[in-house]
Amino acid sequence: MFAVMKNWDLMIGVDRHICWPPGAPLPLPVPVPYVTVMVLNGIQPLTPMLAPTSQTFYGLTVQRGSDIGPGIPHIGPPSILTPLDVLFSSSVSYFGASAYTHEGQPCAAALLVAVGLNMNCQEPVSLPTGLVLCITTHFTWMSPFDILFGVVCWGFDAVLEFVGQNATNWASGFVTRNVMNPIASRISAKMASRTAAKNAAKKAGKTAPPAHGWQSARPSGPPGKTAAPLGNHRLPAARPPGPPTRKELLLDAVKDIFQDLGMEAPLSLLHMLGMEMLSFTGIEEFGAPREEPQA
Repeated sequence: MFAVMKNWDLMIGVDRHICWPPGAPLPLPVPVPYVTVMVLNGIQPLTPMLAPTSQTFYGLTVQRGSDIGPGIPHIGPPSILTPLDVLFSSSVSYFGASAYTHEGQPCAAALLVAVGLNMNCQEPVSLPTGLVLCITTHFTWMSPFDILFGVVCWGFDAVLEFVGQNATNWASGFVTRNVMNPIASRISAKMASRTAAKNAAKKAGKTAPPAHGWQSARPSGPPGKTAAPLGNHRLPAARPPGPPTRKELLLDAVKDIFQDLGMEAPLSLLHMLGMEMLSFTGIEEFGAPREEPQA
């Protein structure tokens, strides 16, 4: 016999996540354990699967495949990634009785008689580290097929997580190598050439001969008197440019970044997504020829 899970049953688990201590330049190389505690009801109504018409004194019956979802607290070493772990948390009840349905769905049941095994989201894939304490007098029976079905569903989801994570890492590396690194190298080259040009202009200004016009000479007479102006009384020469300030270099870098991003990567992921979504809205793309109805 296996206890039927209720929405107020408590899940206590140990999940392993990447830890990035505050102030550290890089995250830790291996995942560290975090204690997770939450009732199956969760804190949001989107992912938990409950049967309101099947209620006992202890609570609502939980359906197989229910997920606690986002909002599971993680207790452990401080990390700047913990808010993301809480936001994308997951704890799924894969095991249940197919012959005992509630509102058309099999009920979730505790695999270890009165203790359920939930698959908790962690690194590298979800593992059955969430123990659900089922304090109830409501029991059912699971066949070997039900248990095998739960194992297969968990394995299928784990494979999808592993493939998706590796695909994301590959895509991130591809974009970094082929898009961001070339743009960064061009920006660095432009900043270096601009700084060299400004330094050369500064040196040329220092070595240039004095301009004709107002001459400032040391007086030969008594102190307090200055020499008379010479020449045609033109304005003094312009002051040679000085070295670029940090503010000027920062503004130039920002301008180059926006310019290169606009010229080198016009078909960004966001742009392509917008073009794909535009076809579903019924709005015609600007400049596109109007489609004529077929006869």
